Amino acid sequence: MGAVKSLAFFTKRIIIIASVFSLLSCVNVFAAVDTNALNNSMLQNINDLRESLGLQPLKIDSSLISIANIRSDEASDEWSHTRPNGEQGVEMIPADRWRGENLSNIIDTEDVTEAAKIMFDNLVESPEHYDNMVFDQFTRIGIASHVEDGKITVAYMFSS
Repeated sequence: MGAVKSLAFFTKRIIIIASVFSLLSCVNVFAAVDTNALNNSMLQNINDLRESLGLQPLKIDSSLISIANIRSDEASDEWSHTRPNGEQGVEMIPADRWRGENLSNIIDTEDVTEAAKIMFDNLVESPEHYDNMVFDQFTRIGIASHVEDGKITVAYMFSS
């Protein structure tokens, strides 16, 4: 009798543990988004567009990536080109350069290819965002993604 009772107790514990792991995997599904792949895909889409227009590709710039990281975090909290301190996002780039900012987001997807296509298409459809992607004075870019609560927010910082 004791062995049967112990087996039932053990089985219940396994079910509870499995349920907790199952719940945790659902909660963290968006933590699995490969932001590097997403950022690289967006860069490729932008550079393909530029190439189709006879423009030079944008080169990745580490200082712009740092700025884009800050902006993607900020924009995930408050969707705006205005920073929490009241400045515009582009003001993080030195004023002696050409500078621009695009922001995009998508909800409820972990398919990087699909997310990149949807966000890129939306940017192309917006005249101001399109202009940033094809402005011939921009030579450098930083792209960063922030993933939280089922939402992917991407910041693109452009500069000369």
